[in-house]
Amino acid sequence: MNMCGFLLRTVLLSVILYLLLGIEAAIHVVTLGGQILGAAAVGLLTAIYHTLARYFFANKWIGRIVAAMWSGLTVIVIVRVLPGYTVLDATLFSYIVSVFCLISWATNYFIKDK
Repeated sequence: MNMCGFLLRTVLLSVILYLLLGIEAAIHVVTLGGQILGAAAVGLLTAIYHTLARYFFANKWIGRIVAAMWSGLTVIVIVRVLPGYTVLDATLFSYIVSVFCLISWATNYFIKDK
């Protein structure tokens, strides 16, 4: 079983979320380790969602949309659960979640599991 697409998706989504959290001023993270842990957890869970959606949904577009929505919910849950995360601006945070959902959907569209 070749997992290159899964690993690439995990790393890419983790780095993108890390950069989104670091660049935008909507979320304050106390430690660098907490930011890396949160981004890695979201990236891994999002890659798992996309892989499972590919196998469980007959229509691939519905699977991509459901996985992208779960990606956004995962970002929200991780920010709420991990200590050291403070949401400073709710509007900008919802923008970050929306952008991450769109990027998650795009990576699932372009990166295939072999």
